[in-house]
Amino acid sequence: MTRVEATNRTASVQHFSILIIGAGQAGLSAAGTLHRRGLVPGQDFAVLDGNEGPGGAWRHRWQALTLGRAHGVHDLHGFPLENPDTWRPASEVVSEYYGAYEDHLELAVIRPAKVQAVTQIHNDVFYLSTGAGDFTASAIINATGTWETPNIAYYPGLEHFKGPQWHTKTFRDVEDSRDQRVLVVGGGSSSTQFLMMLADVTDHTIWVSRSLPRWNAEHFDPQWGRKVEQRVTTQVTAGQAPRSVVANTGLALNAESLSYINRGTLVFRGFIDSFGQHEVVINGAGPDGATVNSQGRAVDDLLRKGDPAVARLHRNTEKLPGHGTDIDHQWVTPIDSILWGTGFRHSLDHLEPLDIRSAAGGVKVEQDGVTVPAKPGLYLVGYGASASTIGATRAGRRAATAAIKHTDYF
Repeated sequence: MTRVEATNRTASVQHFSILIIGAGQAGLSAAGTLHRRGLVPGQDFAVLDGNEGPGGAWRHRWQALTLGRAHGVHDLHGFPLENPDTWRPASEVVSEYYGAYEDHLELAVIRPAKVQAVTQIHNDVFYLSTGAGDFTASAIINATGTWETPNIAYYPGLEHFKGPQWHTKTFRDVEDSRDQRVLVVGGGSSSTQFLMMLADVTDHTIWVSRSLPRWNAEHFDPQWGRKVEQRVTTQVTAGQAPRSVVANTGLALNAESLSYINRGTLVFRGFIDSFGQHEVVINGAGPDGATVNSQGRAVDDLLRKGDPAVARLHRNTEKLPGHGTDIDHQWVTPIDSILWGTGFRHSLDHLEPLDIRSAAGGVKVEQDGVTVPAKPGLYLVGYGASASTIGATRAGRRAATAAIKHTDYF
């Protein structure tokens, strides 16, 4: 590490050849590669993390999300997770694992150091403004993930709703919803996980989304994963904004999900029209979900068997003040709370000063999935096809190798 005076800056800043932003799976994978290649943490490179401690986004997950229920966690190079208790909260297991890896490599992660903005100064040096001081670097590996930028949906009348609302980012405990009538919004795996957890504390859940659920009975094996990864890579190399995870993968139709479909828990009820103070107006499906086909062959077949488990709701065709005219498939149901499983977008706001967004709305990357051609020396990991833990691990290695080459370190 050296200290340099940045042009047009009044205070000295810490300079590293390579800076990694984020200490989740992707950032730690990149750090491990730099370490194996002989770079010294705290001298040649550093890791900046906005969290108070190890774990990345995992440290914020709700306690009820056990490791067995979570998406798989891929081993970091040379440091296997081995066989943890799958009934323990994923937040605890992964935070401990990442923390042990940081200690093993003596990374001395700088935290909390939330990066507020990245700009460029003379000789294409990057300048990073953070809450823990300012830094410069010749190359940046951005591994900020999505957790800090949740998608917040809006529907007419939502501002008048009186009950509590949670997003995946703020959700903590299903007990907060015991015996409540809960509207779960979203078509991804977070929503289905919420619905299955809520089934233990309430009979009154209503699943809605902006699009029909996409159930997928394919076996989620490595070959399938490579096909999905290639599809996403095609999108981001064209500069398109990455689609949601479920848009590329679908929802896993397995023994567990089928059992909850049979119970009526994982049955799509329709599309939100609007909200009242204590109710939601829904278009389509109806309380039993049976009027909506195209929920997938397996689900449609179950619904057609004649006795799908019906949510304990009562159809009400009375017009609500402030709402539109009722139509054949429009219905209203009282709700006590809303759980938004509407996902996240990539946390790239701090990179806005670099003007890297394409006309198509995304950030164009090279075929390696990490190199940003519009800004040499900038690498994105955990973006696009590398959003999964296994994808992030591989992308971290590629980004670290590219950053070493860019800085002519050896």
